[in-house]
Amino acid sequence: MKHVITLFLFSFIMSGCSTVAQVWDTGVDVVSNTVDTVVTGASDLVTAVGTDIVETGAFVVDTTAGVTEAVSERIDDETDKLYEEEEGN
Repeated sequence: MKHVITLFLFSFIMSGCSTVAQVWDTGVDVVSNTVDTVVTGASDLVTAVGTDIVETGAFVVDTTAGVTEAVSERIDDETDKLYEEEEGN
């Protein structure tokens, strides 16, 4: 009977230890996956924001250059008209 009780306690303790080890491993997996997901998400977000900023800056520069060129051509045309009027008088 003494051996049966010892065997029962031993098996209970061993299964308890393996359960604790399994719970620990599961916790480590959950935490590492969570951290990995958060870091990957943050990296993707920073990349997307950076790309948007660069594309917006390029758009603004292109638009400004186009507007400046159009204004410059308009001013050139108007000043040419003034010179033509002065030469005509």
